[in-house]
Amino acid sequence: MTSKQLLGALTAGLLIGAVPGVAFAQAKPPAAPNITSGVRKALQVAQTANGKKDFPAALAALEDAKKVSDRTPYDDLMIDRFSMSVHVGMNDLDAADVDAEAAADIDPAAIPDDTKGVVYRAGLQLALRSKHNDKAAKYAKLYAATTPPPPAADQALIAQALYQGGDYAGAATLAQKNVDAAVAAGKKPERNDLDVVLAAQVKQKDEAGAEKTLETLVANFNQPDDWNQIMGVALTTKGMRDVDYVYMGRLMMLQGGKITPSDASLIGSTASKQGLYGDAVQAEKLGGTGFSPADAKADADKKTFPAQIAAGPKQNGIYNVKTAEAAYGYGMFSDAENLARAAKTKGGVPDATEPDMVIGMAQAAQGKYADAVTTFGAVQQPNPASARVVRLWGYFVKTKANPSTAAAQ
Repeated sequence: MTSKQLLGALTAGLLIGAVPGVAFAQAKPPAAPNITSGVRKALQVAQTANGKKDFPAALAALEDAKKVSDRTPYDDLMIDRFSMSVHVGMNDLDAADVDAEAAADIDPAAIPDDTKGVVYRAGLQLALRSKHNDKAAKYAKLYAATTPPPPAADQALIAQALYQGGDYAGAATLAQKNVDAAVAAGKKPERNDLDVVLAAQVKQKDEAGAEKTLETLVANFNQPDDWNQIMGVALTTKGMRDVDYVYMGRLMMLQGGKITPSDASLIGSTASKQGLYGDAVQAEKLGGTGFSPADAKADADKKTFPAQIAAGPKQNGIYNVKTAEAAYGYGMFSDAENLARAAKTKGGVPDATEPDMVIGMAQAAQGKYADAVTTFGAVQQPNPASARVVRLWGYFVKTKANPSTAAAQ
């Protein structure tokens, strides 16, 4: 077997073995540099034994290769790669990692350019598995510099290694680049890229960036933990108006996320202050305190509610939108939508976005998600805190309208 044939067999068999949690890529066999005669003979024996799954014989042959006195760095590279292949076949990934790291630590000048990618990728993957984070970061940088550059599928792996190695800025920059490229191509960003960006932003105390990334996670993956985090952020954002706390409470209840007694108290006290007794009652049920019990007031208000609705056509826009808000709190979603539409038609509402917000919320509560997507998409709220509330409602109804495009991963 020639040196070229030996290397071709190694490339075909080494990096595509079944490794739990580690997926190796096959590469084209490179033009082989010369392998020292004694090393080549030992590797041929190791290759034959490995093909028969005679791992003890393969390892013994590799030990013979290491005894050759005039070995070159390229010989050592080949021995390390073959040894990794054998250990992968034995499912001994700890030993395979030792081999992979040894190969990746060899002088780059001794590694052919068209082999560098597979060498550094294997070292990167196995070092990450073993939590050798400093080594993984080193190999990630070497892998990123190979020609041709690593495929898009490996960019997230490189970013993860940089983060684990403490290069938070480098990890965030690379991962964000991957996210931007996916968005530009009309694709969903990789979850791992967004996780790296978020973690790096938190480490660097970039609160604004972390909040933006959380929104991207919610919009694309609809995970409960992400929702809980962004809901908590929204409720503590400066600039929230009283009505925004009510809107957030309605979203949290409809979305089914975690609502703490503290959150319920904030939502309930605000709703009670605005005379939205139905919302206040719901907050009470979730542990909200610090405001007068709203049950009796809600019961009294509901007794006259049919008359309040009937009076709507003769009243102005402000009356209709406030009645619509109350109707939503009582679970009268169809009435809330109709009253809010009347308010929008009549005009004169101080907050021009309020009728559309109630219409969108009522549509969502009725399961009319596609309609709600359109409604919330048209709401232009200049206040940044309020605008976030609008966006979160928009993310929610979009995932409901098209669950396959933002399924939980």
